[in-house]
Amino acid sequence: MAPQRSSKRPTMKDVADLAGVSKATVSHVVNETRFVEEETKRRVLQAIEDLGYRPSAVARSLTTNLTQTVGLVVSDASNHFFAEMLRGTEDVLMPEDYALLVCNTAETLEREVHYLDLLLRQQVDGIIAAATSQRWDALTEAQMQHTPVVFVDRRFDGLEGPYVGVDNEQGAYLGTSHMIACGHRRLGVLAGFQRLSTMRERLAGFRRALEEHDIPVNEEWVVTSELSVEGGRGAMRRLLTLPDGPTAVFVNNNLLSLGALLGLKEEGLDCPDCIGLVGFDDHPWTTVSNPPLTVVRQPAQQLGQAAAEMLLALVNDEELPGQEVLLDCDLVVRESC
Repeated sequence: MAPQRSSKRPTMKDVADLAGVSKATVSHVVNETRFVEEETKRRVLQAIEDLGYRPSAVARSLTTNLTQTVGLVVSDASNHFFAEMLRGTEDVLMPEDYALLVCNTAETLEREVHYLDLLLRQQVDGIIAAATSQRWDALTEAQMQHTPVVFVDRRFDGLEGPYVGVDNEQGAYLGTSHMIACGHRRLGVLAGFQRLSTMRERLAGFRRALEEHDIPVNEEWVVTSELSVEGGRGAMRRLLTLPDGPTAVFVNNNLLSLGALLGLKEEGLDCPDCIGLVGFDDHPWTTVSNPPLTVVRQPAQQLGQAAAEMLLALVNDEELPGQEVLLDCDLVVRESC
């Protein structure tokens, strides 16, 4: 008959006493650090089940020097793109029995530094970071502690360490070229924050497409704003107030795209009859919007998977085939242009 469980958390000593073995033997069974006879191992495992014992991750970390935790730093946890990236990260880490600590920075450097310091104090095995375009002052501490950092989605000046991202410039080039192929020659862009590398790269792709088709860029139609629905709404309404404005607009981010559609609705304008739209980033709502939105889709889940795989390789002291992974984007043509 199994012993009655108490409210006190069982210890390794409790397991050893019930199984009639030493604490060292229990440790070898739990951590698989040494051969243990099958009969002895069976008694230990039965004692673990009877007591409801769970090995201490803290104690194990003292032995292995690993905490089985990874930090993920994102700029906007409410953004569908980062939610999909998180799913991809979990797909890789969960089978390896890793816990994931998610930190939301709200696009501020101060919160990034705070969370980096927090993750280092938690002694995570590694960090996946969608950083801003500024250098993390606390990175030197990560390097001193030999904590691997994989950067994802964003680059910045002085970037040191592995990077996983998408070809933003080519993706924006594809989307802008589609608008041109639809007959548009008066093209604007909702460009977002230009301090972010992703926004700069997408604007570069927009400019390249116009240059290749001998279409001048009207700088008045390049509108910057914060990356939010309200930012996109305001940016689109600014474009719509201009005399002889653009007939089509490329939008650098899914939150900006939603804001742009709201701005058009408030002005009583139809898309694509009055103005064409192509957005960067896919989202569940883009297929049911009126009209369904043509988008440049980036592989967010694969991005998270690739970053997690690269980080685990670093944690396990494996040699990386390269310091950069760059994934392609797809043009998904619907009815908005």
